[in-house]
Amino acid sequence: MAFKDFRWLGTAGRLGGYYEQKEAGFSSVTEQVDADERSWGVETEIPLSANMNLKLSYDDYQNEEGRERSDAELEVSYAFDAYWKAAFGIAYSKLHSPAAIASGKSGYDGTRLDAGLRVDYRQNDDYLYYGFVQGTVDRKGNIAKNDRYGVGAEVRLSEKLGAEGEVSWGKSGIGGLAALTYDPTPEDHYYIGYRLDPDRATDGSYGYDLQGRDHGAVVAGVKKRMSDVISAYSEADFDLFGRRNSLAQRYGVIYTPDVAWTFDGGIEAGNIEDERINPATGSPYADFERYAGSLGVGFKDEEMGVSARVRGEARFERSDDETRTRNTYVMSAGATMDHDGYGRVLGSVDAVISQTPFGTYYNGDYIEGSLGYAYRPVDNDLLNALLRYTYLYNLPGNDQISSMSRSTNGPLQRSHIVSADLTYDLLPWLSIGGKYGMRLGEIRARSRDGSKSMGSWEKSSAHLGILRADLHVVKNWDAMIEGRAFYLPEIESMDYGALAASTGMLATTSRSVRVTISGASQTISVI
Repeated sequence: MAFKDFRWLGTAGRLGGYYEQKEAGFSSVTEQVDADERSWGVETEIPLSANMNLKLSYDDYQNEEGRERSDAELEVSYAFDAYWKAAFGIAYSKLHSPAAIASGKSGYDGTRLDAGLRVDYRQNDDYLYYGFVQGTVDRKGNIAKNDRYGVGAEVRLSEKLGAEGEVSWGKSGIGGLAALTYDPTPEDHYYIGYRLDPDRATDGSYGYDLQGRDHGAVVAGVKKRMSDVISAYSEADFDLFGRRNSLAQRYGVIYTPDVAWTFDGGIEAGNIEDERINPATGSPYADFERYAGSLGVGFKDEEMGVSARVRGEARFERSDDETRTRNTYVMSAGATMDHDGYGRVLGSVDAVISQTPFGTYYNGDYIEGSLGYAYRPVDNDLLNALLRYTYLYNLPGNDQISSMSRSTNGPLQRSHIVSADLTYDLLPWLSIGGKYGMRLGEIRARSRDGSKSMGSWEKSSAHLGILRADLHVVKNWDAMIEGRAFYLPEIESMDYGALAASTGMLATTSRSVRVTISGASQTISVI
């Protein structure tokens, strides 16, 4: 978000941020998340003068196992002329990892303050050389020092070929970066690179600790336009993160016969060698192979006001002892249709079917479908409304972790959810609104004896009411206050809550509220 959106600031600069959350059980070729985790961060850049610039940033990571990492950085840069530039920065880091501490590892608990200096020399548009040095000026706990120095360069070797490289030395080991890019045409791109980051083992980006030595990662790929209607891409990466190494290859084709239709398909193949020890069994985890294929179709006609998309994926994982053998089928579809400039009909379906050789005890099914109508008149936006019906069918396998209970004790559920959301612009700077959501559902507990469930379905319903006021401070900045009431008829429980927030937005976005029921993997979503 640019500061110029705030009229009273009258200055250049920008403000940005992000938020990411991954639930336990999230899996990819290079990552396995064993505990719920979330990360967020903010950054800002402010020009202090024509030659001086200020940057501030903060990043925060936490997971449910108690691992924490936070980093705050300040950097001031000054351009002496068209060739020389210097930047001075300080960084504060806080790290805590209970799992690493319990295993006797050092360097995973404490705080650290670092200071550094980087000097750039830009010979011309094609050649940039730089050197840097940094050191730890204060440290508490057993967190490792971060003394490091290095050199690097970014070079345009020719009109089509580029290269960059960096090498550094320090307390946490050697670091390196090497990459080549080749762009024979404006629409074709080739790349290959290697990166060894000595700090990634403790940056919180993995769902597991480093075991062994990190030998870095190699990635190579190509994006090529075959014709006016067909493009293709291919990428391979080889990650050598300690005792868990992975090799993955991805291939895809995008076909656009006209402006309305888009077809794309892809395949992925990977091999994961996992030499870590399973604490539950005392034996190494099994290696496994992963194969996946996907196909998607999209349609959009602006004159008709219709858009639709559907995508399916099948993923097959195989291990010799079948402990990691699983077939997973995923489908996602959605469609919208404008209604005479007054509103829009929208619908979506998402489904995940997971099967293992161990039968229904470990199989999991998830289906969610919704149908709604959004009332948003083009010629009069004083009143906006959204009505939606959702059906949720969630039968997780007995070994799958519930995102709400953070354990395998979450129940099975099937629910019907209806919701209504209305907003009225009372004044140019003030909007008032309300939301109501009702869930009529059933739940059933999972068993421990190998069957899919135990007991009979039990009624589980809930009601959610919200009153809200929105203040439109400037064009791209809003403030909001809400009051909430949540009622559970079966146990006659009523909860109240309030929320206040301010948000910077680049575009109009739909608002959402999610209320969770304690001890169960059930949610009401009002969008």
